[in-house]
Amino acid sequence: MKAIDIKTFIRIVYLLLIIWCLILLFISRTEKKIFIFVDNKVIKTDYVKDKILADVLTDQDITLNPEDIISESLNKPVFPGQKINITRVTVKKGKEKIETEFRPLWKKVYKKNLRPVELQKGIVKTIDRDYTHFFYNGKFDRAVFDREQIISKTFYRLLLLSADNKIEKIYDLSKAKRLKMVATAYYPGDPLAWREGTITFLGQKMQRGIVAVDPKVIPLKTRLYISGYGYGYAGDTGSAIKGNRIDLGVNNAEEEKAWMFREVTVYILEKSDTY
Repeated sequence: MKAIDIKTFIRIVYLLLIIWCLILLFISRTEKKIFIFVDNKVIKTDYVKDKILADVLTDQDITLNPEDIISESLNKPVFPGQKINITRVTVKKGKEKIETEFRPLWKKVYKKNLRPVELQKGIVKTIDRDYTHFFYNGKFDRAVFDREQIISKTFYRLLLLSADNKIEKIYDLSKAKRLKMVATAYYPGDPLAWREGTITFLGQKMQRGIVAVDPKVIPLKTRLYISGYGYGYAGDTGSAIKGNRIDLGVNNAEEEKAWMFREVTVYILEKSDTY
């Protein structure tokens, strides 16, 4: 029984010695290799004493671009088992223009003329800049901005609202055509107005927000915004309304007097079959 145990022990020791020799052989062979990690692959090359890394790369037809990053010095000799990492760096330059969303600084809802509208004063910033994007091994790493110019624009815009105060349309008043005009006013039942100011030229009911225009200057069925008056709709004409004149629909004779021959700025929004 003891003899069997000794034989078994000797066999185990012998097997362990073989495994250890194989490990040593593998290590010795591995240590004579150089490992280059580049372009998503591993290149194994034999170690040569006193050979510098630059020559090793030349032998393997590995070319470095000016922006590439290498983990070891090109002018130093390599050593057995050395691992060299090469990161491919791609640089892309360009220009971009970014506009921020309109940020209201002031706003007010008006409900006197035809439909509810909201007048807003706000600011938009435009960022104009040059950029350099860096990609490491094909993946975006970072952005560097070389020049940046920020331009702020403050302007008014008009929002047309539905009966439940939902936004139906937005007009940038800074982009709308503007006319300097002389305003007068008329009201429902005005004896000087056509059909006594009860029915407009388009057959609509006369009310505040309906304005009379010269169709040669402002086409009928045009949505308008008039400074100091608010939203308007070109739905009427008048024999005295010629050229640079506009007649504003108001509520009564007293309000009419307040608008007599006042200079206003008229913003032309767009033509529409409805106000």
